[in-house]
Amino acid sequence: MKEDHNKSTLWEAFWRGHLDDEQLKGLKNLSNDEVETELKQRWDNHSSKNSIFSRRERQDIIDKILVQGRLEKQKKPVFLYYVAASLALLILGYFTLFVPEKEDSTIKIEKRIDLNPGENKAILTLSNGKQITLGTTGNGLLTEDGQAKIYTSEKGDLIYKTAKEPQQILINNITTPRGGQYNLTLSDGTNIWLNAASSLTYPSSFQKGKPRIVELSGEGFFEVTHNAQEPFVVHYGNRLEAIVLGTSFNINTYTDEKATYTTLINGSLSVQGPREKKDLLKPGQQAIVRQGKTSIISADIEEIVAWKEGWFLFNRLELQAILRQLSRWYNIDFEITGTLGNKQFSGIVSKSNNISEVLKIMENTGVTFTLRDQKIYVSQ
Repeated sequence: MKEDHNKSTLWEAFWRGHLDDEQLKGLKNLSNDEVETELKQRWDNHSSKNSIFSRRERQDIIDKILVQGRLEKQKKPVFLYYVAASLALLILGYFTLFVPEKEDSTIKIEKRIDLNPGENKAILTLSNGKQITLGTTGNGLLTEDGQAKIYTSEKGDLIYKTAKEPQQILINNITTPRGGQYNLTLSDGTNIWLNAASSLTYPSSFQKGKPRIVELSGEGFFEVTHNAQEPFVVHYGNRLEAIVLGTSFNINTYTDEKATYTTLINGSLSVQGPREKKDLLKPGQQAIVRQGKTSIISADIEEIVAWKEGWFLFNRLELQAILRQLSRWYNIDFEITGTLGNKQFSGIVSKSNNISEVLKIMENTGVTFTLRDQKIYVSQ
């Protein structure tokens, strides 16, 4: 009985958003079944009274969240974050996105807005200029470029393999469109995930004893194969470069963002700008470069890597920044009227949703969406 009371206290603290370290530890120790039971009960109690969805739609929502949580649990300990946080925001935020002060007006979709989510797709450009369209499925050996053999996996991922040292450097490029993302493995074993509207330029094979140099635009997540004799160098942004030996990190260098963001997940990484100044990051830190000046802050790692894990995750993010992410993923332009773009929102939503589902999720935020001439206009 006392144990049940303690669990009840843990959950009440969680739903209020006031967990201390000990309570958080206790919550993480709960079994999958205990977590799912609590979340289903909370969701049923809330959604039956405060929902724009049918009973079947409500069941589909909770099933998708719980299934995703189980998958994440197998890979790393983020089950509590992605699942419980999803439901907390669904319930407390009147469905996943909320503003600090709730407004009474609701979303109005004056003309049906529906676009499929992005998918794995990209264009590969070989050293001879030949272009190959990449999709969601693979068929083994795709092509060759110099000493490199290029394969696609069953999921469509791109994999480079080199048996001999290259006689010359041959440059390849992979570009994802808006509405696309892609994963590739370079010839040294380094894994790279490219977000939508991004591009990576790299050698089809690296030369021994020399730096492994690539160039990024847009956003990419890197898991670099360790090699102390051959540092891995990423050129990006306004003459910036990240220098690593073997580590995991994320770079966001979209030109329409207010700054360039380099976030270290683990290992070590130095960021060097045009003024030759090097900033050494520790795991969990982020270098923000704005107008040539660099600041180092502690980063919300889950928020940074959420895109790679299949989520949109926002923590007090301005609406205009959220819409830029949606624009890249759904390949649609937004236009905001008034000062609405500066309002901050928090929430989590799966990237596998159609855009109509995402817009439903923004209910009760005082936002109106209107589709006109292949553009979505956003107003209050």
